[in-house]
This record gives sequence, structure tokens and C-alpha cells, in this order.
Amino acid sequence: MPWTSQYTLILLLTTILSCMDATMDDFPEDRTITNVISTTSASMITTITNLNKAEKMLVNSSNTVKSLDQENIQDSSHALSSSDTVWECPNIKKAGVECSCDLPHTLRCTGGRTALQTISTHLRLSRPGTISLLDVTVTGISLLSARFLEGVALHGLVVSTGELRRVHENAFIGLLRPLQALGLPTNQLDSVPTAALSHLIGLERLDLSQNKLKTLEADSFKGLTNLTYLDLCDNLLSQLSPQAFAALLTLRSLRMRGNRLSVSALSALRGLKTLEELDLSNNLLRGPMSPNLLPEMPRLRSLTVSENELINVQQGALEGLKNLTYLSLSHNQIDVLEDHSFKYLSTLTRLDLANNRIVAVSSASLAHLEKLTTLDLTHNFLRSLTADLVVPLKSLQDLRLDDNDITMVASDVPTSKLQLKKLSLADNPLNCDCTLLEFANWLSNSSLNEEDKSSAVCATPPALENGILTQVSPGSLLCGEPTPPIMTRLPLAGAQLTLKEFHYDKSSGVNLLWHVEPCTERYTCDTLIVYETIGDSEVQTDSSSLHCDSRMMRDPCLLPVAIPVSLHLQPDHKYRYCVVLLVPTTYDDVSLGLGCSDIITLEETKREIQQDQNTVVSESLSPLDTRIIGVHVNVSDQGFLHVDVSLTVSKTLNLPECELSVVVFDAESVVHKQKLNCSLTFATLTVLLPGHYKVCVSLDEVNDEDVIANLVVNKDRLRCVDVQRFKQNTEIIVLAIIGASCALLIILAVIGKNVVKRVRHSRIQTQCFLPAQEFEITHKAHYIKLPTATKV
Repeated sequence: MPWTSQYTLILLLTTILSCMDATMDDFPEDRTITNVISTTSASMITTITNLNKAEKMLVNSSNTVKSLDQENIQDSSHALSSSDTVWECPNIKKAGVECSCDLPHTLRCTGGRTALQTISTHLRLSRPGTISLLDVTVTGISLLSARFLEGVALHGLVVSTGELRRVHENAFIGLLRPLQALGLPTNQLDSVPTAALSHLIGLERLDLSQNKLKTLEADSFKGLTNLTYLDLCDNLLSQLSPQAFAALLTLRSLRMRGNRLSVSALSALRGLKTLEELDLSNNLLRGPMSPNLLPEMPRLRSLTVSENELINVQQGALEGLKNLTYLSLSHNQIDVLEDHSFKYLSTLTRLDLANNRIVAVSSASLAHLEKLTTLDLTHNFLRSLTADLVVPLKSLQDLRLDDNDITMVASDVPTSKLQLKKLSLADNPLNCDCTLLEFANWLSNSSLNEEDKSSAVCATPPALENGILTQVSPGSLLCGEPTPPIMTRLPLAGAQLTLKEFHYDKSSGVNLLWHVEPCTERYTCDTLIVYETIGDSEVQTDSSSLHCDSRMMRDPCLLPVAIPVSLHLQPDHKYRYCVVLLVPTTYDDVSLGLGCSDIITLEETKREIQQDQNTVVSESLSPLDTRIIGVHVNVSDQGFLHVDVSLTVSKTLNLPECELSVVVFDAESVVHKQKLNCSLTFATLTVLLPGHYKVCVSLDEVNDEDVIANLVVNKDRLRCVDVQRFKQNTEIIVLAIIGASCALLIILAVIGKNVVKRVRHSRIQTQCFLPAQEFEITHKAHYIKLPTATKV
């Protein structure tokens, strides 16, 4: 053969093989086997076409070389003319079959039960090399029959039926060319068709995804020694034989996503010395990621273990994967990265820890990741951006921290040394105070894109809420506590209130004792307002009417206020209590008096009695040294009984044993009973129905049998007060008006009767009297004025 033809043939074969090898090696992770074969075929055709053009140029220039044999030139020209024919998609027209070509030398068909036979017959009669990849989706086929593509030349084949359960052992016999890629995805295969596959000794890529495989036997892939890519995703695999992959001596990519594999099943991966890519996501891997989770695989570069139930990363994890460059642990339950977790993974360049439960990252846990360029920690619970997170990562360029609980950037973060090209802090509650000044300055002057710069958004203080950090002026980043929105003491119109005592009991509620100053003038209560402290703000939780009149109080300078349990204040929450008073002024006007407490945590209090402002008693006292001077009871419109007890005690009193018994009787029995410590001399009792009651306060235990006896024997230790609970004021007013009207009607009837008698008495001239009509009008006017001038 002349040297030109030999050179052309050698160049052609070398280029085709290089193209095929490069296409297979650089095949993207998310591409299906169908697209691989299509890409390979297209690359091959493009290469052949370019070579034909190059050889034409070589033949044309050969005229200048007289030593070339004319016959060889003619043979080469004939070969070129035959290979330069324009490729056309096969035109298969038959009922029940639809075919198309989206890529050169790639035929995709759909059809029914007879579609495979029709396609096979057409390709058998076509010129060899017309189709490189056949992708068939047919229905109604549960068995792939023997020799169904006999006489057809293909590089790749994909068959999906959705019903295929069995592949005949001779199904792939008779092909004119050895298959390099085979796909049987989306079928009903419950076992690997080992017998049929054993004839495909040149097979390099196999796709058995989305089937019903449960177990891999020892000889499942017998004879497939050239296989480099195996896809077993979305099956039901739970058991793997230790020898399941023993025959796959050249396997480089193994995908087992979406199965039911446990940690114990991973020992079957032992021996895959050439494996470079492994996907174990969405399985049943539970527990820690330990050093021995996976066997030694020295060439593994990419590992995906996302969507499992791993709980932490132990020291020296994945010890046998010393060349790993990509690791995904997202969507697990990892909360701890132990120190030196990645001790043996110093080659990592990308680490995905998104969607876990990580609260903090220590510098020791990341100490060995000096080559890491990308770190994803989105959707975790990090509280701050610290130096421990970025200092060990000297090559870090892309840091993702979206959706954490980051409120601050630590002052030790070396912003001047950060070489980040991407940084995202979206959905973090940043506290924009003076500690962020340096970070905000770096962020503004960094080379990050605008989207990343705008991801840092302030959550607090309220004045900067939703403000983009890089757009906040440095003067607005302040430190320190803001001024409380409500002052502890707020005098208005000469009247002010100061909280003197606070007591809380789970059974009786909150009791407040206010000091009113000045208290010489009359005042009435108007409103009780309760605010709850939530974060840095205060939210009003209750506003209710408050009833009191200083003229009816024993000591107007001390105002007791009770908050019942029914208000449902929550223990251990923080509240502020405010009271509004109405102070009458001249000309029938009123002014307001307002007093608010400090923020108080709602906790049960130990009650103490203070004789003076600074004197707290410390000695015990016998109950016999304490006497009841008086008991004052007020009834509110809502039916609450406000009981105020006056005691005489010694100058030194600290008596936890001293208790007051407050008992309310109706006409028949006890309706309410409550115990008070002697330090708490006021209380609010529950709502009562209208009626007559007796309220008794005793230093001794009281019941309905001994009340009268104690009342007679010792008034210093027991006092009782009678109270009347009326109906609502509106009903009282209506009853009073009705009563007054009835009285006036009676008076009117009597006067009218006397007038009639006088008229009928001796005949006296009527002009001596007022006309009857005028008398009625005057009398009517008198009837109208009387109730108007009468106070009810």
C-alpha cells in the first residue's frame, strides 16, 4: 500500500480512537448513556469529515510530487468520494412506529409491541454505519427476545419498555459490531441479566437504573472486564455479595443513588482499586462517618453520601480515600465535626455540608484542608462567622453560609487576608452594630459580585432592619443598649406611680403594690397595660380597665393592683406593667397619671415585709405577736373582691410560718378560701355572682363551724366584713329610674284627685283658678323637672 494511503489510514484510526476515549473520559456526571453514545458518534463523524477534507488537500497537492503512483491517487479519490456522502436520518414509515434523529447517527424511536422488529428489519437493510446509537422506547414487551437485532451494526443501544422483566440469554447475539454501551433503564428487572451480558465482552458502559434489583450476586457482572461505567441508581438494592464487583477490574464510575444500602453493605466495594467516582446518596447509611466507613479506594476522586442519616464526622474519617477531591455530605444529620475530621483528606478541593445541624466549626476540624476552594455550609445553625472557619482554609475562594443563625462576624476574622471570590450570607439575622465596621468595609471594597455583597442584610437593631450592610453608613453601626421605649417612671399632671412591691404566685396570679405621689388629691383608676419583652422590642399583650377610687381606700398613697391567672401570663417571660390614673382638675376636666415598672421576669417571689424603705426584718415572731387591725374590701364591676388587711407586727418580723386565711361565705357555706403569707396584706379573689357575702380574715385556720366563735372570742386574730355584690350598673340605674317614675306617678295621682275634688266643690268662678289646660301644662313641666333634678 502506498505511503500516503497508509498514513491516511493510520491517522484516521488514531484520531477516531482518541476521540472515543476523550469523549468517554470527559463525560459529565449528569449525562445519560444515550447522550454519551450520541456525543461519541457525533465527534467521530466530525473527525472523519475533517480527515476527508484534509486528505483531499493532500491528494490535490500530490500532483507536484512526480514520484507518486497515479493508481494510488485514483484509489484514494474513490475512497474519499464514497465516504464523503451526506448522512441522512433513516426514514422508517410504518404504523405504530415513530422515529427521529436529534443528533447525527443517533436514532430515537417509540412504538408498540412490533416496533422493535420493524426497526431491526429497516436497519438490517440500511448501509452499515448509518446508525451508531439506537434509543428505543416501546410498550407491551416484557421479554427481550433472542437475536432481536441480528445483522445490525451498533455502538450503543438503549431499550426502555416500563414492563421488561427478562432478557433472553441470546438477546445480543448476532450484532455485526460489539456493543460499547448498553442501557436498560426504567424497566422491571429484578436481577442483573448476567447470561445475556456475558456475550458483550467489549461493553464499557452499562445502565440498569430505575429497575427492581434487590440483590447483587457474586457473578452478576461476570465477563464484563472492560466495564468502566455502571449505573444502578433508583433500585431496591439492600444486599451486596462481597464478590459482586470482583469482575469489574477497570470500573471507574459507580452510581448507586436511591437504594436501600446500609453501612454493612459497603464492604462489598472492597477491591475497586480503579474506582474514581462513587455515588451513595439517598440510601440508609446511619451513624457516624468513621475512618472505616468505606474500604480503601486509592483512586477515588468524587464521593457523594448526601441524603442519608450520618450524625457526625469522626476524627480521621474516610482514611482509605487519600486522593479524594470532592465530598458531599449534604442533607444528613451531622451536628459535630470532630477535631482532625479530615486528617486524611488533604486533597479535597470541594466540600458540601449543606442542610445539616452544625452549630459551630473549630479550626482543628478543618486544619488539614489547605487545598479546599469551595465550602458549602448553607442551611445549618452557625451562630457567627469566626476565624476558625476561614483561617485554616488558605485556598478558599467560594464560601456559602446562607440560611444559618449568624448574627455577628468575629473581630478576629482576618478580612485583609480573605481571597474569596464568592461569599453568600443570605437569610442570616445579622446584628449590625459597631463590631461589623471592619467586615462591612471589606465587603464593600471586595471583588465579590453585587449579588453576594447584597446578601448580607441587617436584622437588628430595628432601625436598620432589612438594610443591606454595604449600604448602611458607618455612623449607623452603633454599640450599646438602646433607650427603653417605656420609662420606669413617667409623671404626668403632677401624679406619678412607682412600683413598690411585686409578688407572683402560680395559683393566685400577680399582685402589684404601687406608691402614688402626691396622694392628697382624689384620683380614680383607668387602665392596666401589660407589655411583653420579645427580643429588643416590647409588645402589648393586655389592656384592661382598672377600677379604684382614692376616697374609698384606706391608704390612697398605696394602690394594690391584682392581675388574675386568667390573663395567662407565661412564667419565665419578661413583662412590664403600667397603670393609668385619672386625676380630676378644675372645670370638670381630668389629667392622666402614668406609672410603669421595670422589665420583670415572671417568677414566683419570696415575700418579705419592709417596715421602712431600707429595713428588712430578720427575726422570727410568734403568731401571737401579730394582730389584725382592720379589713377593707372593695367589689369591682367584674365581681373581683379586693381585700386589704391591716396588721400590727413587731419591728423585726420575718415569719414564713405566719399565714392569713381569707374565707368568703355566702348565706349557706364557704365559696372561696385562700392562704396568704403575712407579708402579703392585699389580695384579689375570683368573680362572684350578685348577692350578699361575708369576708373573713384570720390568723388561724378558719372553717364554717368556728367562724362565729372566733369572732366573739378574739377579734384581734379574726375580722369579718359584710359585702354586697350588685348587678351591673346599668341594671341598677334602670331599676332606680323605674322606682322614681312609679313614685312620681303615685304623687301625680294624689294631686290630681285633690284638684278634682276642689273643682267639684261649691260653684266658684272658674276665673279664680288657672284654666284646666294651663294647669296640665304646668303640672307636666313640673313632672319633667323633678327627675331631671334628682340624682339616682
